[in-house]
Amino acid sequence: MLKAPALPLVALAAILTLGACTEAMTEKEYLAQREALIENESTHDRALPALLKLMEDEDTFSREFWHFKIDQYLYGQYPDFQRIYDAYREGKAFTDIYDLDLESTLAATPDVSDNLPLPEIPDGHFSDNLPNNTHTGSTLFVDGKVYVSYEGHLTDPYIASFDVENHVWDGPYKAGHSTLSKNGRKIDSHGRPALQVNGDGHFHIVFGGHGGEWEDGLNPMSFDTPHAGGRMLHVATEKPGDISSWIQKDDISPFASYTKIMKMGNGDIYFFTRAGTHKSPWIYYKMENGSQTFGEPVKITWPTISEGDPVDVDTFYINPKKVSDTEILITFLWHICNFREIHNKVHYSRINTYYMKLDTSDDTFYNVEGKKLEVPITKKIADTYALAYDSEATGETSFSTEPLPDQDGKPSAAYIALGQGYREWRMVQYQDAEWVHSLPMPGTESRTLIDENGKPVKRIFDLERIESKDKSKTAAVLYTDDNGNAAFGIASTSSELGTVGQDWKVDKVFASVPKSRMEFQAVRNDDGKAEAIILNIRKGKAQRLYLWHDGQFWPTNK
Repeated sequence: MLKAPALPLVALAAILTLGACTEAMTEKEYLAQREALIENESTHDRALPALLKLMEDEDTFSREFWHFKIDQYLYGQYPDFQRIYDAYREGKAFTDIYDLDLESTLAATPDVSDNLPLPEIPDGHFSDNLPNNTHTGSTLFVDGKVYVSYEGHLTDPYIASFDVENHVWDGPYKAGHSTLSKNGRKIDSHGRPALQVNGDGHFHIVFGGHGGEWEDGLNPMSFDTPHAGGRMLHVATEKPGDISSWIQKDDISPFASYTKIMKMGNGDIYFFTRAGTHKSPWIYYKMENGSQTFGEPVKITWPTISEGDPVDVDTFYINPKKVSDTEILITFLWHICNFREIHNKVHYSRINTYYMKLDTSDDTFYNVEGKKLEVPITKKIADTYALAYDSEATGETSFSTEPLPDQDGKPSAAYIALGQGYREWRMVQYQDAEWVHSLPMPGTESRTLIDENGKPVKRIFDLERIESKDKSKTAAVLYTDDNGNAAFGIASTSSELGTVGQDWKVDKVFASVPKSRMEFQAVRNDDGKAEAIILNIRKGKAQRLYLWHDGQFWPTNK
């Protein structure tokens, strides 16, 4: 790369104007305009001098890679630089601009153990062997069928349906092609498929993103470079109700990471995602009822340079959840990222719990007191108006957060409290005009479970009622059994056991697997009944999805 001499600040406006009008820009012209903009913005932007110093020192990365990172920072922060860069990039490939070994710069590395023999896990699964991350896919119950979309071979999106009356499978079908874990990259679940169906019966899946691909260029909604690659994509069924054939829609950012999708009472569909990798805003896309495509993105948060070290960036992890036909609750935590891309236990930095809600009737955000919040939310705004639990003050890490429907009429949220020797879910609740933290999760304070032999279970991972979420006397349960195995079973509650809804007994065990991890979710109909349970069992490199319905697992017909 050439380095142009610095230009006087008085020439900046003229240079930017020239850059906007030039059809073909030389490297010398580009570098001159770039340096003039940096000099001008460095008078108030503390990050730019710090980044230039890191580049000069070749701290953590090569000089060329820092050049790329600084360009991405400028591109996401300053529209003037977008015009300069786009004029220069016209007709050029990424490798024409940066002399980088692209794949070696990604954090992900190939997993060389993929060809080892798989450990044995129970029969009855409906999926092929899955990637490394334990999850249960994205599910819907539509017209008597359970639909489940999941991350299959090399993170490609697959979908299958199960008719609960006739006990017949359709699929699995491959719905699209993910770039996320191809070309020897490590398996990555940041773009796991999210499934929804619109009013006319077309199914939609978003999947595959963790920062975009190099040929996509720089990200206009972020100042962070890709960590693992992978393009976010949106596909829809060609015909209503037919999951065997899919078409791609080019209406969302390829740079996005994470997938959360939900349909409101009026049929509008909301897709929540992060606009890139760590140092990126969180956004949502809205597909209005009757449409087949998403509209323009709405920025929910915006990352800012930390008040202390300008190499650090204050950003967030958000978690939205539909709680009514018109309301989405959003909990989020503060994440301190850094331009050196050091992501270890010392620099993990997931802190605090924040709470707000989105009224989808007018797409307005509010805090717990009903105060309207202007978006995008910054760290300063979040601390002032949305802070529910200050874990920084208690020395804990909020590993994750989750919205909860009001408990006893009180706004509530869940968070993982992570400290020395403990990691557990807790609740924070708005009581008498203030937030109270470190409360037990709803229904867990005095909950008991005995196994099928009458022995007390010491560790319950998950218990979810089946007939309805509140009144069911039957539940699916994950727990550690007497042999130390992860176990999945069906339990019941009665007055003979103690308090109905608090004291439970395992009636039947459907899977008990040593040295394994399990996770499940209930697939519910409009009345709240669980039509099926999707169970994920992982043991080493063996990982499968199971559908439990009507007292048994149902493998695919194939």
